[in-house]
Amino acid sequence: MGNLKPPSLPTVLEEAIMLSLLERPRFGQNIVEVVSAASNGTCQISCGTLYPALRRLESRGFIRSEKSEANLVVRRGHNRCYYAVTDQGREVLNNLEAMRHQIKKYDEALEVVT
Repeated sequence: MGNLKPPSLPTVLEEAIMLSLLERPRFGQNIVEVVSAASNGTCQISCGTLYPALRRLESRGFIRSEKSEANLVVRRGHNRCYYAVTDQGREVLNNLEAMRHQIKKYDEALEVVT
């Protein structure tokens, strides 16, 4: 058997994009709007940043793109593409949340000792 490497962790930007897709599939501009609103405007994503991040996430199996008849909309000559988090992506987000929780518990335990 070859060496299987665990999937690399997403960047903060990639995590924000994945979080925006948890409840339902979204198209690019909608992802930008949701992340901006959720961050109170502190995270502004340009198209030049968003689409390469979406491609990276998809190539790592964290999200998938959807072009079904139900959500196919033609805009400016291009089909609108919707993105959704995969089961693997949900697992990664759950693992990150668990890690945050463990770090918080560790820090709280240190505060008791010091």
